[in-house]
Amino acid sequence: MATYPTIYSGQRITTALLTSMQPIVAFKAANTDRTATTTLADDPDLSVQIAANATYRVIFYLHYAATDTGRFKTGWTVPSGTTGNRSAVGPDQGVVLSSTSSGGTGRWGIHNFVTACTYGTRNNSGNQCFAMEEATIFTTTAGTLAIQWAQATSDASVTRLAAGSSLHVQRLA
Repeated sequence: MATYPTIYSGQRITTALLTSMQPIVAFKAANTDRTATTTLADDPDLSVQIAANATYRVIFYLHYAATDTGRFKTGWTVPSGTTGNRSAVGPDQGVVLSSTSSGGTGRWGIHNFVTACTYGTRNNSGNQCFAMEEATIFTTTAGTLAIQWAQATSDASVTRLAAGSSLHVQRLA
């Protein structure tokens, strides 16, 4: 089993060494709203820089709200040459939950990073749903890791990625 970083007997413990052991966490302190757009774009808060020739465990916890017309879709930005697949878990795109229900049919797909995943809603721009996307990724170049999102169908109503959503990245090798 690989561990990161490798620590050798007698090695000097430095701030950089200790920092490299820590997970990277980004979170949304405020909502981001988008209207009338189906073009996937990086979220301004759930984005981090990752290193070349590394292996990472990545989890996005997404609190979102949308109408049934607009819906919520995602994709990932990863550095060029990154390999792996992402898992997508949340309400199925064909599901419209009631404003008081958190149940329904789910999706449990494995996708490449650029495949758009569309999620079901509670048919309200204020009533949140939850989705989680995760992967183990293998980089060859350094660059940006981010969740991209937009409406699945252009709608004048708000589609929201809400405060409390987060990104968790742990370097494995």
